[in-house]
Amino acid sequence: MPATGNPYRAFPDTDAIHGVTSRVHSLRIHFRTAVHRATLTRALAEGADPTGHDELALRARQLTSERTRGMLARTLRRSIADASRSARTRSAVPIIDRRAVLDAEAAIAEMIERLRAPRPVQAQGMALLERIITNADGSSPLYNSSQPGALLRTIISATAALDAQPAHSHGFALVV
Repeated sequence: MPATGNPYRAFPDTDAIHGVTSRVHSLRIHFRTAVHRATLTRALAEGADPTGHDELALRARQLTSERTRGMLARTLRRSIADASRSARTRSAVPIIDRRAVLDAEAAIAEMIERLRAPRPVQAQGMALLERIITNADGSSPLYNSSQPGALLRTIISATAALDAQPAHSHGFALVV
């Protein structure tokens, strides 16, 4: 008579011996991170501890990856190029706030340079930058005509946050 497996072992997350538990756990984390992407990005932008829970940690890794850094740098470069074009070569419907981009061009260029540098970046700064670029509610100073200098201030803050030591860090500052 052939041996049959235990039919109650068919649940993948109960088979810890073969590593299935960790795979299922990882898939769940990836799924929850994808579903709550905007909320997690907002939490990181507001200074949440990326080690607070698995979804925040994964979102922080995604934001600080070389791929995301390159994508955001290219988007910023395109924004400068679009803002620099004459009115005849731009589309009839402006997507970005051209004047704000031109006023903040030096700060944006500095941000691009920092993104392309080999030094690691902090998740909070990357989350701030992603919110500037992808903010769908129209409140980003990149797209929405707002107070003069708002984009410049926002870009400077995000650039500083790329290198800032997180508030939740257990490191100690050396005062000289």
